[in-house]
Amino acid sequence: MVSNKMLPLAFVVLFLMLSVIWIPSFSNLGNLFAYAENATYHNVSLLSFFKAELVILVVVWLVLGSYSKKEEVVEGNAYVRRYLIFIMFVIGQVFVGLVAGGFLVHQDASWYQVVQGADEVMPAQAIILLVCYPMYLFFGGGAFIYVKTRMPEFLRNKEMAFMILTFAPLAFLPYYDATMMGATIDFMEIVYLAVYWTLSTGWIILGVAFLVIHASKEIFKGLNVPFGKM
Repeated sequence: MVSNKMLPLAFVVLFLMLSVIWIPSFSNLGNLFAYAENATYHNVSLLSFFKAELVILVVVWLVLGSYSKKEEVVEGNAYVRRYLIFIMFVIGQVFVGLVAGGFLVHQDASWYQVVQGADEVMPAQAIILLVCYPMYLFFGGGAFIYVKTRMPEFLRNKEMAFMILTFAPLAFLPYYDATMMGATIDFMEIVYLAVYWTLSTGWIILGVAFLVIHASKEIFKGLNVPFGKM
């Protein structure tokens, strides 16, 4: 994986790639928060749900980050339990990514034909930005903090994978330009598709599969000595 010295550069490259996705999606974005305030489900506005997510996100991060035990030695069972909790964070990230990238992104196909550059917020776009985005940070950032405070040896040389796990799903947004649905594809659309699939593939391979495989190895290691010191 990328060395720690290269992480800042990798972070910049990652967000430059994300900007290729964000620019066409946000260029015609209307008043997102006004839309969210009026969009309600069971009398709860999307904006209220967003604020509640942020509060939960901060509280959970603070709780996870407050854990501190130096030179801690754990038995095999506790060792396995920690890696299982970590995998649950990854599973949560995958579930949200699949909902956003595999379902919501494609829900506004007919909306493209109506909007065509109008200054409006698409319903799926609002849900992804205000519901899925905080959940990416909750699960991806939570997984990073959990590992950093409880299993720092597992984090070594895997910082890049955690960065991809957390931020690469931010690419799952509906594309606003209706010309994308046409037969002609210009250079920028090719770049857009290349970046989108690069981030998607990187998230699946490096952000999810790589970490889960290595965590599974540690689980089997702990199962072999359930009552021994790890």
